[in-house]
Amino acid sequence: MLKILVLEPEYFDDYAIRKLKTIGSVTAKRMSRAELLSRIKDFDILVVRIEAKLDKAVLSRAVVLKAIASATTGLNHIDLDYASKHGIKVFNLHGAHTIPTAQHTMALMLSLMRNVPWAYGSLSSGKWERYKFIGTQLDGKTLGIIGLGRIGSTVCRYAKAFGMNVIYYDPYVSSKLAKRVSLNNLLKSSDVITVHASLNRTSANELNSKEISLIKKGAFLINTARAEIIDYRSMLSALRGGRLQGAAMDVFMHEPVSDHEKELLEYSRRNGNLIVTPYIGASTREALHHAGLEIANDLVKEFGRKRSRTQ
Repeated sequence: MLKILVLEPEYFDDYAIRKLKTIGSVTAKRMSRAELLSRIKDFDILVVRIEAKLDKAVLSRAVVLKAIASATTGLNHIDLDYASKHGIKVFNLHGAHTIPTAQHTMALMLSLMRNVPWAYGSLSSGKWERYKFIGTQLDGKTLGIIGLGRIGSTVCRYAKAFGMNVIYYDPYVSSKLAKRVSLNNLLKSSDVITVHASLNRTSANELNSKEISLIKKGAFLINTARAEIIDYRSMLSALRGGRLQGAAMDVFMHEPVSDHEKELLEYSRRNGNLIVTPYIGASTREALHHAGLEIANDLVKEFGRKRSRTQ
């Protein structure tokens, strides 16, 4: 019988676990890195999300591992080269996180432009400072989308419903949803910029100090994709200097936030123009349910079929 380890069980509901039990025995348990290093040799399948870092040091301890199923779209937390060379199949999501991440992007955009966190903080502390929180409307503004995949396309449709003009930059996608422009043109023209690109060699550090210096003065910047795409120190400099009116981030290079990124949290606490959330873009009950089932169904399709052939 296959042995399946679900490493982040709070993200997988009973429906997914029951589905997985049709092809093997399931251990649903969070493990420290040290415990995973010592126990990975016992498991045929790992089911994870983003927090499990399955690098070469971990995967080299695997003896019978046949598959890794990650309930994420991106896979930069897994050493894919090592997995491929050692015959370990890797499964990921194809759409379950689209709607919740797009909705969270809009929530951040509205909160940022209407000063919601800071207005709440002021009023809840007993102050009445209505004059301090005059906001910015979405209608008539230009939204620049970096990466027009599933999530970017959904944000595009939402933004149009708010009356925004939408342009996009994506070297891999051609779409009639919005006008395609160069990255420099997008940065110079957009009132709001939102990042939805996949992390790869091209997109890593794509918005560094040079690109951020091109951003239209007074624009807003939102990142719900991958932290590595934006040089956060250049972003902080643009916030301090006023080139960026505000920014919102749902992603960090290390989770929990590492010491060298804590200046982001410190800046957010002290200033009223940066919103940070702990990678919750895809964290809705509905999305977790569908993601867990999608991953479980992929594994059942793969290993249920193989098991039936050997019986």
